[in-house]
Amino acid sequence: MTDEKKVGFGSPPETSRWKKGQSGNPKGRPKSKSEIVQDAANILNQPIDARTPDGKTVKLDGIEAGYLALCKKGLKGHKASLLEAIRIMLEVGPAVQAEAECERTKRQQVLDALRKMGVKVPKPSQ
Repeated sequence: MTDEKKVGFGSPPETSRWKKGQSGNPKGRPKSKSEIVQDAANILNQPIDARTPDGKTVKLDGIEAGYLALCKKGLKGHKASLLEAIRIMLEVGPAVQAEAECERTKRQQVLDALRKMGVKVPKPSQ
């Protein structure tokens, strides 16, 4: 019998086989939509240094800085930016108000419980 290797179904020629350690899919599986959204959310949550009009540096989340830039552009006369900022405000505003109301309710419940136990709690200033 000859020393030639068997070539055929399930046995490709050695020249066209994967090299040791070489991946058959070098780019990997494509990212799903949810991973892309998660990556964008992570980027927008990173702190950004911004300057106030008086020159002080403050840290803002990326999403806050983006919204601030959108509002500034809208106030300079860019109608599309102004409309988008208003749309975002109308969409997010009720949720923010509901969360603040929930926090006030929880705080009031804790204060009422303390008063029932006889702890002297100052009246909230409004």
